[in-house]
Amino acid sequence: MRLSDLLARDDLRLTLVTGHEGVDREIRRAYPTDLPDPRRYLQSGDLVLTSGVWYGEPADCERFADALWATDAAGLVVGLIVLGQLPEELVKACERRRLPLLLAAPDQSFGVITQVVTAEGFAAEQRRAERVRAQTLLDVLGHIPPGEVSAHLRLLGADPGLPTAAMAVTRTGPANDDYDLPEVLHEGLARRGRHLIVGGTPHEAIVLVNGRASRKSLADELRGLVAERPGLSIAAGISEMAASVSQLGEALETARRGMESARGGPGPVSIMSVADIDSFDLLMAALPASVRRSFRDHLLGPVEEYDARHGSELLRTLDIFLETCGSWQRTADELYVHVNTLRYRMQRIEELTGRRMSSMRDRTDLYLALRSGRDGQAARDDAAP
Repeated sequence: MRLSDLLARDDLRLTLVTGHEGVDREIRRAYPTDLPDPRRYLQSGDLVLTSGVWYGEPADCERFADALWATDAAGLVVGLIVLGQLPEELVKACERRRLPLLLAAPDQSFGVITQVVTAEGFAAEQRRAERVRAQTLLDVLGHIPPGEVSAHLRLLGADPGLPTAAMAVTRTGPANDDYDLPEVLHEGLARRGRHLIVGGTPHEAIVLVNGRASRKSLADELRGLVAERPGLSIAAGISEMAASVSQLGEALETARRGMESARGGPGPVSIMSVADIDSFDLLMAALPASVRRSFRDHLLGPVEEYDARHGSELLRTLDIFLETCGSWQRTADELYVHVNTLRYRMQRIEELTGRRMSSMRDRTDLYLALRSGRDGQAARDDAAP
């Protein structure tokens, strides 16, 4: 919980006196004290609450504020039942240390503030524990039997009998530590009729959406939650709804590939899914990079090795030949060679690859192998209008 969250709550009626630059500080716990020097009892991130019984003279303010600064306290809340009015020396002492100073309403109980901070801290700890359990499932998804997947889902509060979509989301653009991506997604995608299983890191998250959802609705929700958070930009992959837990591993892999294909897309939100694949470039980009490399190396490795040994241009020749739909004259003109030289080169390519230019199937294989060497983003950029 942050100081800004406390200030935003109308029921707590807190007023920020000084320390505006520190309102995004995380609060670890609330600690009421009236000791003149409580440093031995304080921890980093404490929100200190005091009625000021310790105040007798201006020098006391320096000592009290110094104790909070030395222990890296998150802020100070002062009640005025004892003090009557806020000492100016305390305000200045907090200003010099850039320590957020909050004033409680005259009839506000410190107990209520403490309860709010404690409850939020407990809830945050529960979310962290749930994220660990969720990550355990995500790490083994696709490698364990469906029965074990169902057991994990039930432990996490999900219903294995309901359809589930997988989402892979990564932050793009300049780093912004204000956003913890799993937390943002958990908060922004929560709806009645569905259960979220969220794991990952502050910069990259995996979400299983169990229950009421669709690929389109999830894409719209992602755009909406990013629009509400200035400075946040994401790339995401979304699977179709998996009707069975046995399909979740494949759904997660599909989402991850979509996320990789979406990296660097236009705008603050770039989303890819299987439904968006409408060209061979995007189809190839959806495959794992290792599969694309293996496919290319198997078909064109001998040609690349030949070019490297002889300083020839067989690979470029093949590329131009296929791009010109197998036109001998146009290829020869573009390469500035005689057609007979071109025929010799193509014959050598056939010998090295075991494929024939007279076969459309072989030509297709070679064309895809040429294009499969590019990464997902290059393929996406080339396919974009």
